[in-house]
Amino acid sequence: MSRSIGHAALARQIGADKISAMPQFYDALPADYLAPGESMTVSVDEFPVAIANVNGEFFAFQNMCPHQATSLGGRPVKDCIITCSQHSSQYDVTTGKCVKPAEGDGFNQDLRTFEVEVVDDVIRVKI
Repeated sequence: MSRSIGHAALARQIGADKISAMPQFYDALPADYLAPGESMTVSVDEFPVAIANVNGEFFAFQNMCPHQATSLGGRPVKDCIITCSQHSSQYDVTTGKCVKPAEGDGFNQDLRTFEVEVVDDVIRVKI
């Protein structure tokens, strides 16, 4: 399920020209590349997406933290929560929900999420 965020905010974060008019699934990476509790940034149709493994289930979301565009991919995932390295914002990777606002200014915006499927042991993301 995708979460909508404001068009202007999304365009600033990822570039409006990077989103397909008709979303479709793209191969992202082999499922065995990502162990439980790990996340990784991949390029899906030239669009940076973070993918996380939560107990063998995969979730895809925008790679950049909406607060100050810090990469989230590559950060550990604990109990479905990923923490931004810059201001400690926390997000539930299964829903994109911001569960802890940024330290300092309290910035609180959810992540955009993307539909995921696994076909023949390949993680596919709908962009």
